[in-house]
Amino acid sequence: MKIRCDCGGIIVDQTDYLPYKGHLISDQDWFDFLDAIDRAIEKSGPTEKDKERAAMGIRRMAGHLTKLIYQCTSCGLLYFTNDEEELETFQKSEPFEGRSILASAHGGNWKQPLIGSWDDSRKYSFKGYLWCKGLEEGEGNFDSWERLEEKYYDMLLDLKKRNLLRSAHLKKNNEIVHQWSDES
Repeated sequence: MKIRCDCGGIIVDQTDYLPYKGHLISDQDWFDFLDAIDRAIEKSGPTEKDKERAAMGIRRMAGHLTKLIYQCTSCGLLYFTNDEEELETFQKSEPFEGRSILASAHGGNWKQPLIGSWDDSRKYSFKGYLWCKGLEEGEGNFDSWERLEEKYYDMLLDLKKRNLLRSAHLKKNNEIVHQWSDES
């Protein structure tokens, strides 16, 4: 593949180990990737064929989760592949539309964590918070344990039902009240 940069330079991708090409994995996908590596190492099976199958599974997953990044060696402009395998520049000429190039390869189906915490000793106007993708600014702050606990369990059930939850834990004064994992 050859990419003509906006500056007129040519970016060539016809071999491996290029110093101006990279592979980007979203932080949302990073721990799935690391967990898959751990499983491949620890649970792949005893035979060489089992190990090869596990290694190839990791390579397929890496190919699915990564976006390619190219940098023009003439002007330094960065190009990223998007979900449609088209190239986008790091500095777009049109206004930002709120779509992150670093979002999960799973898009809206990314499994997320749900984290709730309450601390009676907190000095803020709120003593508890809930962290989860999709909460509006301030919506995750609570001044009542009962409201925090209710919202936590409502979100837990909703995210589990939609298969969008990777893990969840709720703490009260540093004690775990509830914990759930996709691997449970």
